[in-house]
Amino acid sequence: MAAVGLGLAVWFVQANHRESLRETTIMQAVGGDAERGIPAMIRNGCGGCHEIPGVPGAQGTVGPSLRGVAQRTYAAGTVLRTSPDAMMRWISRARDVDPRTAMPNTNLSEQEARDITAYLYART
Repeated sequence: MAAVGLGLAVWFVQANHRESLRETTIMQAVGGDAERGIPAMIRNGCGGCHEIPGVPGAQGTVGPSLRGVAQRTYAAGTVLRTSPDAMMRWISRARDVDPRTAMPNTNLSEQEARDITAYLYART
């Protein structure tokens, strides 16, 4: 029984390490900080339209859920092939990408867009 408990503990530590390594790799690639992404999304009202896992109060139903958005092949219908660069462009200047979208241009700073993108890619 102790061996099972030890095995589970080792698995848990390894899983957490892999997740931490994945998040660090994403943040380095994007140039953002996932932790700063949460207050940036709260400040900019993203949760008023979107359900965003891990963001307090982000239960909006106007826009799509952002759960697993980084794993999608396309976002915004078929307009946007998902990549960190495309995501940063979309979340700050959506109407420049697709003038017909209901999503407003948020005019996020470049750093806010990087932080939010890091969060969406690492944590949803």
